[in-house]
Amino acid sequence: MKLRLPETLNGYHIFAAFAAFFGVVFAVNGIMVFMALSSWSGLSTDHPYERGLRYNKTLEAMAQRDALGWQETIVFTQPSAASGTVTSNGAASDGATSDATGAEGDGQGRITLEMRDRDGELLEGLLVAGQIWRPTNEGFDRPIELKAVGAGRYEADVAFPLRGNWLVRLNARHDPNRQDIVRHIESEHAGFVFGVEKRIYVQ
Repeated sequence: MKLRLPETLNGYHIFAAFAAFFGVVFAVNGIMVFMALSSWSGLSTDHPYERGLRYNKTLEAMAQRDALGWQETIVFTQPSAASGTVTSNGAASDGATSDATGAEGDGQGRITLEMRDRDGELLEGLLVAGQIWRPTNEGFDRPIELKAVGAGRYEADVAFPLRGNWLVRLNARHDPNRQDIVRHIESEHAGFVFGVEKRIYVQ
C-alpha cells in the first residue's frame, strides 16, 4: 500500500506538518523538564571536583584519627518524653527508623558529645563545632557549636526545622590557647581535628 499525498499539497500543508512535528517535540520536552524539576530531591554536593581531589587527604586524616585513639559518644534527646531518645547508633527508642514526610515543626533537641582518649580518660578543653545536615532536602543545613559542660561533655541545643532523619557532623580539637591539655595526646596529633558523623531521628 502506497502513501498517497493530497493532490493539492501546497506550502500551507508543509508548514502545518512542520508545526505539528515541532509542537509535539516541544510539548514532550516541556513535560520532561517539568517532571525533572518538580521531582528533584534536593540532593547536592558542593564542589564535587575539589572533594574528589582531596580523597587522599581524607584517607590520611582517617589514619590519623585511628592513631589518635579518641572515643566519642553522641546522644540526642528531645524534651518531650513521647518523642524518644536517639543514641549514637542512630536508633530511635520508639522504633522509628524511616525518614518523615518532611513535616515542618520546631523540633527542639539537645546534642551531647562525650569525649575520651585512648585510655578512657575524659578529654576536657576541646573546641567542638560542626553542622546538622539534612540528607534529603536542600537548604536546611546549619552550623552548630557545642559548649563544654564538664566531665568531658559538650552540648548544644538545636531547633530542627523538619522532622525525620538528620546527620550530625562534628569536629573536635584541642584549644591551641590551653597548653595544659596537650599532654593527653601524642605531640604529632596535638592540632588534629577529630571528625565524627552520626545519624539522629527528630520527632
